[in-house]
Amino acid sequence: MMAWLYDRRNLFLLLTVLFGIQVFIFYVYDLEWDALGYMALLEFVVVNVYLVLDYSRHLLSHRFLSAQRQVPDLSWMEYDGSQKDRDYQRIIRQRESLRHCQAEEYRQSRRDLQDLYDMWTHQNKLPIAALKLLLQEEQPDIREMRSQVLRLEQYTQMILAATRLESPETDYVFDWNPLDAPIRSVIRTFSPEFIRKRLRLTYEGTDETALTDVRWLTFVLEQILSNAVKHAKSQIGITVKDQVICIQDDGPGIPAQDLERIWSRGVTGQNGRKETAATGLGLYLSKAVMDRLGHEITIETSPDRGTAVRLDLTNAGLQDKD
Repeated sequence: MMAWLYDRRNLFLLLTVLFGIQVFIFYVYDLEWDALGYMALLEFVVVNVYLVLDYSRHLLSHRFLSAQRQVPDLSWMEYDGSQKDRDYQRIIRQRESLRHCQAEEYRQSRRDLQDLYDMWTHQNKLPIAALKLLLQEEQPDIREMRSQVLRLEQYTQMILAATRLESPETDYVFDWNPLDAPIRSVIRTFSPEFIRKRLRLTYEGTDETALTDVRWLTFVLEQILSNAVKHAKSQIGITVKDQVICIQDDGPGIPAQDLERIWSRGVTGQNGRKETAATGLGLYLSKAVMDRLGHEITIETSPDRGTAVRLDLTNAGLQDKD
């Protein structure tokens, strides 16, 4: 009550001044004081009706807001009161709308991560089951076991990368890095797969450097080379020219109907559906990382003539997330 009276202090002061002016006019012109009494009574009734309605509205709003333990839905608020009040209400509505948008983005992000976790859990079941079967044999195939362990490592790297990409606290360290070291590191990672599948690798080395984050570049190289190993028939070639890394295989290529969707999450395409190990995450994450680093990734392919993936590192610079 006292707070409401204090907020209306200017109104009470104005009414007092106006009544004083009326008394002064009646006194100066020697008017009938009975008329002033009737006028004062009428003004008193009108003002009190207004004050009662105003206080009721104030009390209702105050009780509602005081009872909220969380930020309330303010869509019920009407534009009344002074221009200042309307401005405050407009600002509150804008902030409320922004809060709803941020909350929905957060919920969508959590749903996306949950989908990734579910996919990761499902994919891990396959190599784990394969390892269990191999361990039951008297003479387990060591190469096959290493292949399954490599798959587990890849799936783990994928989910970690997806989580880091969604985090605003992820650090990107740009520097002029030699390209030969990460390429050879990835080749060593997949060397058992080259031997197991009897694939021929062609790579002559390079002395080129590029402004990039070598850790994230290595992750992209792993995803691209992993796809090449899965689909190659007999050979894979890696070349570097003018800060463009090209990884080419002689696999079946990508069907035309899949080209527009290859960067989408979870899309394995026609070739991926033939592979039980396909996740549909490799190219999606590679594209996301390259975009964040300010690089470009493109694919050239034709049926039965293989696929060439080019990583253009000439344009470096951290990009904001959408």
